Amino acid sequence: MRRSVATGRLRRAAAVTHAALACACGAEPLDEGWSIAPPPSPGGAAQRASADGWEIVQAFDFNLDGMADVLWNDSARSRMAIWFMDGTRLLAPGPAIAGPRGGEWIVRANDFNFDGMGDVVWRHAGRPLISVWLMHGGQPLAQGPILPGPPGEGWTARAFDFNGDGMSDVLWNQPEQNVITVWLMNGSELLAPGPMLPGPIGGRWEVGGGADIDGDGMADVVWNDVERNLMSVWLMNGTQPIAQGPVIPGPVGEGWITIRANDFNLDGNADVLWAHEEKGMAAVWLMNGAELLAPGPTLPGPAGDGWSARAAGDVNRDGMADIVWQRDGASEMAVWLMDGSQMLAPGPVIPGPHDGG
Repeated sequence: MRRSVATGRLRRAAAVTHAALACACGAEPLDEGWSIAPPPSPGGAAQRASADGWEIVQAFDFNLDGMADVLWNDSARSRMAIWFMDGTRLLAPGPAIAGPRGGEWIVRANDFNFDGMGDVVWRHAGRPLISVWLMHGGQPLAQGPILPGPPGEGWTARAFDFNGDGMSDVLWNQPEQNVITVWLMNGSELLAPGPMLPGPIGGRWEVGGGADIDGDGMADVVWNDVERNLMSVWLMNGTQPIAQGPVIPGPVGEGWITIRANDFNLDGNADVLWAHEEKGMAAVWLMNGAELLAPGPTLPGPAGDGWSARAAGDVNRDGMADIVWQRDGASEMAVWLMDGSQMLAPGPVIPGPHDGG
């Protein structure tokens, strides 16, 4: 969507100051030699830019313009970068921001302090530790304490608002033990840890997404059994499940996974985005609470090999989620504008973060 020239200038100016502000709050700024990947050569086949460990992990609005931005993560080097978007167009690439020290840290996003802008939660890749960083327009504002997670190893963590207070909470999942627990948060501080909840019976279930599926303002849990190509939605009330939905078969064929839940058709209920990484395909399943409303068609990804659907968010401010693609092994992305389960318009290929200049 078009915005005023003044607004665009302010956004670009803000992007330039990100590194300095990151230093002011203790975060490390842009790494030496870091840049965006070189653009494709006009009129010819483009050489892929190496991904350099960068992966798209989420789409979320970081600058309060009503349009989702793209969060990149280099977990091996504990870094993140935010690509500020204006529809399918890159508005401004943010700097590479160093995360917590000590090992590999994985980052996810949600609004933890009710200011309408994305914050981030870092999770240690090898130990159950998290740290919530409050952000302001993509700039680190305050780094929260490192919090120990549930006992044991193998926990993953994602961020969703489970109690409807406008502040994100943390969903922990231990796939090997098939259990979850919701930790209610107050900004970057732990408010109350929820009970351990066993997942669906049989198979190997893990959390495949989370969002408000039934329109009550509180996040619900999407379960995914990758091996058997199944999903199930649990409707939640805070830290407790209030209804366990039926087991629903996924798209035809093996290799499909649920990667995100978001509202694709503007009905106030989140829908489920399926992805097939090997075949470079996606499908949106429109949901009505825990029940499947309508399975969407299988959509091939951008032209060329190696594309995977990685994230979903409303990038053009029409109230409906769109799909963010990344080319595997390459720091390249593309955004597809969606209208429900149908593609409305494919965006251009955009270079992502790139080390080495």
